[in-house]
Amino acid sequence: MVMATPFLHALRQAGGQTWAVGKPSAMYLYHGLDLFDRFILYEGKGLVRFFDIVGAMRGARFERGVVLPHSFRSALLFFLAAVSKRVGYDRNRRGFMLSQTVEEGVERTPEPTVAHFLRILDAMGIARSVETPFLKATEDEERRFDERFPDVSGAYAVLIAGAEYGPSKRWPEGHFSALADMLAEKLSLKVYLLPGKGEEEIAGRVRSGARNDASVHVKLMDVRDMKVCLARASVVVGNDTGPRHVSAALGVPTVVVMGPMDDRYTSYASRFTETLSKDVPCRPCNERRCGRDHECLKGIGPEQVFSKVEEVLAWKCGRN
Repeated sequence: MVMATPFLHALRQAGGQTWAVGKPSAMYLYHGLDLFDRFILYEGKGLVRFFDIVGAMRGARFERGVVLPHSFRSALLFFLAAVSKRVGYDRNRRGFMLSQTVEEGVERTPEPTVAHFLRILDAMGIARSVETPFLKATEDEERRFDERFPDVSGAYAVLIAGAEYGPSKRWPEGHFSALADMLAEKLSLKVYLLPGKGEEEIAGRVRSGARNDASVHVKLMDVRDMKVCLARASVVVGNDTGPRHVSAALGVPTVVVMGPMDDRYTSYASRFTETLSKDVPCRPCNERRCGRDHECLKGIGPEQVFSKVEEVLAWKCGRN
């Protein structure tokens, strides 16, 4: 939900109380931004928990609700909670549960999620305020991190070797290993791999594939610790997946190896992000698994990515 921050900022500026209904991980990500007055945390699964949330929302008697996810379930939640005005996109046959639907782009032309959310402001008659995502690591989060990870210090790079979307968006593990060696040997940077849930083995293989594995470390972190770790990094290199949006929103130079997805879906104006992609006949395919030997990712070599890292670090030094 990093890419919703420009939308949420404008909504907050419009006045009135703003509540959030969502997973704790998302709420932790927003910590320190003063975007909400209160939270209704949606933890767990099943009908019992679902109707618990419905009851909590009914009790709050909301005047208006914005359904950001496109799922049928999220619209049903607001519908059953009797939220007076329900705003969202008419997708997944859920339009009958919304009191105001937002117009899509021309023939659903691909657009970054940031722009997709900002379009909702236009439908609601609310002025836009900022155009790019932003996050903040707070002092209490910094203290918590230092207590839990006292060894993570000095100059370091973060590598994001996983990809929630699927294997088709993962840069080859051997390429990550080679890049880790370059970062350690040529730039004297420690290297930290921050795997998401279920990605621990991927990170382990990247580390074991590096020659200089003493400088490469795998760290398991929750959202709060990951945010601080990314905020302190000299540079972040990763696949086109969630943490890369977090690091850019924190103002950290971020190099993204773009997979098979259409760049128009995932790229937005950010002075902290540099992307690398290779055009091949089958790209963009939008498939979760590649049937053609990862041509679009294998063709981007570690040396090419390292060169881009040197560029963004030079820019960072000039900026400071």
